[in-house]
Amino acid sequence: MSNVPPPNAALAELAEVLGEDNVRTLVRTFLRDFPVSFSELSGGDRANRHRIAHSMKSNTRLVGAMELSQRMAALETRLEQAGGGDITPEDLAAISREYEVIAAPLRAFTGP
Repeated sequence: MSNVPPPNAALAELAEVLGEDNVRTLVRTFLRDFPVSFSELSGGDRANRHRIAHSMKSNTRLVGAMELSQRMAALETRLEQAGGGDITPEDLAAISREYEVIAAPLRAFTGP
C-alpha cells in the first residue's frame, strides 16, 4: 500500500468522502481503462468516438486531470456537431502526452 497522498485537490476531496483506499482503487481502474479507451478513440463510427470522448472527459475530471478533461470536452463538442471536425493525429498525440504527465503521480499514489 502506498503512503503517497492524493496528488491533486480533486482526489484529496474524494478521499475525504470515500477513503484513500477506495480512491486508490478508482485511480487504478482509471489507469487501466484510459489506454483502452484511448485506443478505441480513433476507431468506430462518429457516435461511438463521441461516447468515448464523453466518458474520457468525465473520468479525467474525476481523477483531477482538469487540462486533459478540458481537451476531451472540446473533442466531445467537436464530435457532437454535425459539421464539426474529426479526431486528428495531433489530437491523439496531445492526449497521449497529457496522459503521460498525469499518469506518473497517479501511479505513485496507487503504489505497486
